[in-house]
Amino acid sequence: MTIAPASLPAATGGTRRQWLRFVLPLLALSVLIGVIGTVGYRYLGDEIRRETHRTLAVIAEQKRQHIEDWLQKARVDAELYFSGHSQLETLFGQWLEGGRRDAAVLGRMQGLMEEAIRARGWEGVAVIDADGEQAFVVGDADSRAHGAHIRDVLREPRVLLVDLYLNERGEARYGVLAPIGQPGAAPRGVAYLTWRAGETLFPMVEAWPVPTRSAETYLVRKDGAGVRFLTPLRHQKDAALVLTLPLSDTGVPAARAARGESGILAGGRDYRGVPVLAYAAAVRGTPWLMLAEIDEREAYAGIRTMTWAMALVMGLGLLLVYSAGYLLWRRDLQRQELLALQARQAAEARFRVMFEQAPLGVVLLDSCSGRITEVNQRFADVVGRRPAELVGLSPLSFTHPDDVDETTGQLARLSAGEIAGYRLNKRYLRPDGSVVWVSLSFAPVKVANEQAPRHLGMVEDITARKEMEEKLRVSEARHRQLADEAAAANAAKSEFLAHMSHEIRTPMNAVLGLAQVLAREPLSGSQRDMVERIRSAGQSLLAILNDVLDLSKIEAGQLRIEPRAFDLAALLASLDSLMGQAAHSKGLVLRVQMPSPPLGPLLGDGLRLEQVLFNLVGNAIKFTERGEVALRVRVLESDAEGVRLRFEVRDTGIGIAPEVLGHLFAPFIQADAGIGRRFGGTGLGLSICKRLVELMGGTIGVDSQPGIGSTFWFELPLQRAAEGEAPAAGGARPAAPGPRLPGAHVLVVDDSAMNRDLVERALALEGATATLAADGQQAVQLLKTRPDGFDAVLMDVQMPVMDGLSATRTIRGELGLAGLPVIAFTAGVSDGQQAAARDAGANDVLPKPMDLDEMAVLLARWIRPGAVRAPAAVTAGGDGGAGFPAITGIDRERAAQRVGQDRAMFIGLLEFFIEDNAGAAEQACRELAAGAREAAARRMHTLRSNAGFICAMEIMDEAGALESAIAQGEPGVDARLAALGERIAALVEASAPWR
Repeated sequence: MTIAPASLPAATGGTRRQWLRFVLPLLALSVLIGVIGTVGYRYLGDEIRRETHRTLAVIAEQKRQHIEDWLQKARVDAELYFSGHSQLETLFGQWLEGGRRDAAVLGRMQGLMEEAIRARGWEGVAVIDADGEQAFVVGDADSRAHGAHIRDVLREPRVLLVDLYLNERGEARYGVLAPIGQPGAAPRGVAYLTWRAGETLFPMVEAWPVPTRSAETYLVRKDGAGVRFLTPLRHQKDAALVLTLPLSDTGVPAARAARGESGILAGGRDYRGVPVLAYAAAVRGTPWLMLAEIDEREAYAGIRTMTWAMALVMGLGLLLVYSAGYLLWRRDLQRQELLALQARQAAEARFRVMFEQAPLGVVLLDSCSGRITEVNQRFADVVGRRPAELVGLSPLSFTHPDDVDETTGQLARLSAGEIAGYRLNKRYLRPDGSVVWVSLSFAPVKVANEQAPRHLGMVEDITARKEMEEKLRVSEARHRQLADEAAAANAAKSEFLAHMSHEIRTPMNAVLGLAQVLAREPLSGSQRDMVERIRSAGQSLLAILNDVLDLSKIEAGQLRIEPRAFDLAALLASLDSLMGQAAHSKGLVLRVQMPSPPLGPLLGDGLRLEQVLFNLVGNAIKFTERGEVALRVRVLESDAEGVRLRFEVRDTGIGIAPEVLGHLFAPFIQADAGIGRRFGGTGLGLSICKRLVELMGGTIGVDSQPGIGSTFWFELPLQRAAEGEAPAAGGARPAAPGPRLPGAHVLVVDDSAMNRDLVERALALEGATATLAADGQQAVQLLKTRPDGFDAVLMDVQMPVMDGLSATRTIRGELGLAGLPVIAFTAGVSDGQQAAARDAGANDVLPKPMDLDEMAVLLARWIRPGAVRAPAAVTAGGDGGAGFPAITGIDRERAAQRVGQDRAMFIGLLEFFIEDNAGAAEQACRELAAGAREAAARRMHTLRSNAGFICAMEIMDEAGALESAIAQGEPGVDARLAALGERIAALVEASAPWR
């Protein structure tokens, strides 16, 4: 097979095209270099001008700012020494009240001013009374020329600048006049402070920060119809307060600045008549104008240098471009002739290599006879023959008989031109009788020096793929059969479990009921112990059976979701109350964060939702050894019809390995083989949670890291309940019967009066008495005088004067009371805070808001039974739950539970809260404005604690969030504090009828 030779270009046209191919790019490059040079020249020239302008502006603005700062400092000094409750103002008042005869007071004032002159660098001070008479002068301060200004200050009290002037000795002076007296009252006199301009102001103005031959800065002011130069000039030293030029001279930058122009002033001539570039800026609080100037010749010297450099660079660039172009043209002309010859030789070689080494089988057919003219080795391997044997054969001779008709039809259509090519899968027969499957593509190709086209075929062996497809087909059929059998078995298992669990549950309820009845009979100690063991084992077995029954009902399709109106806040409060004890018993903290604002009554299966939450929170408590368990509910979507909520249960427990997460919600699955032995349980709880959430239309999942903790979450759509649908009320946890701390005496230390009152009342309910202290220092003093007078100390952590940690260290160290139980009483319950309290010497940590049962149990654990002194009278708990206040913003059920249903105690706490915290948000705003961020954060900490005691949960949560935001310096705190203030005000108004 050959390739037709390429025709050579005509000699006459080729040379001209080559010239054009090189000349046109050279001309384009020349134009491009010229354009780049011009643009670069303009850009660099403008950049030099801008840099010069920036330098002038920066120097002038820095000097202006320096002068303004200096004058502001002078004004502040004047106010400090002569206004308000300053020492001089007090002495001056005594001197005036003494009829101006008290020489001792006068001497003290003069001594005080002498010290101020030495400390502040004043030239002198003159004190004038309200009648305009000079009381005394210290240093060089002549106020006689400033009578009008003094009377002006007496009429309108303020610190007034005395402009630059020449005294009788020809020295440049300036100063300030300051009223003496209380702000807002008539001045008792005026103080005149003065400075020498040559020692203070002129050095600030004259200095230039970079080396220069002509640049200078100076001050001017408008003086009638002229402009007066106030400071020495670089090129005319004696011009200060002497040289004046007319305002009408528009060519002088100083005159233009005096007429109101500012910024860069170009195109003018200075007082010498030399062209300059200037910058003007007004000095705030003075009639002065700051000017910075530099001769134009020096300012733009860089542009002239750049012009010569740019011309040289462009010339060299054009020379290099034309030289390179000529050389490239000569070399290209020689290459063209060589490449034309090499291309003819390489074309045949490339085709031959591709044909022989192609990874697919390649075959060429004669379009007229349909016989093979050429094949590569790969095609010969596919059909099991040698290439020489195949030349001259028809492919139909070794095609499978079942595929001959289709092959013949496609080749006929290709030869007739009906199709541009075809592709099909077919079978070839090898000489040994084996069958090979191939994927075949044919298309016509034109070969050089041949009239008729040939047919080019590409062949790929797909025998292995066909065998795999057959195996997959058989496997899929078997899989469908096994799946059908498994589904039938699973349905039978679910039905069996549903019926079996129900049958076992009935006698188990009887066993537990009889055990409860038996427990009320008079029994011996061993008998009662056995009954309790029967009840405990029965409860555990019943819980397992309930899980199995729920799972079997779900799988059998017998469990129904029953939507009813319910109150999410009451549901979460019940969970907090019931599960909180389980968490506290393990030394954990249970946090429940409700959505804000309240959602109102919702429509859903509240019992099933409660079951899911109790299961997830119970698991978190069970698998967490230390730290906390947190339940957070937030709103993802909300409209008038319903809401979509996300529930997250986060713990700091053992975590779950990644390979277990994928099947964690399957029945009977736990995180590892040892979990059941270590923690107990069947592994059904999470599976039931998943099925219940999905039945309620939600989704559930988990995120976990081993050793760090887990977060179980689920999202649930709920409808809003219609008006008139009342949610079911939840029951409050009953209080423990009988006092548990009879005769105990506890030292209660807290900076909040409300907190102290609450703890005193709570201790009284438990039969104990309390001594109260407002800070750690008071507590230390009480323990110094009565080291054996207390059974325990309840110690708040964050307090003024002396905090709780410092006080605890003093109790353990300086006082040596190592055996006295100290309980850290704090709103901060993180691991770090609890560790800090224990490191300081605390025996235990009692979190705020306080739970009465928890406090009693904890104190009873630490107070030795023999340490109590005498039984104390137990204070009655109010009037119970009857008439307990219902106030917007307060969780009524939780508050009633927290104070043991004591209505009087709650109203007392409410009054303490409003008395201490009504203005907490405004006070925190003022503290932030004064820069006291730590005090503002501490105020939010106290507010959070106090709000928690009265169960104002929204205020408590917002105060806690603001405490963190203030400590971390987050923006937007003022607006959040304002919103918190409005919420507190609303609570005050809503509680007014009960107080």
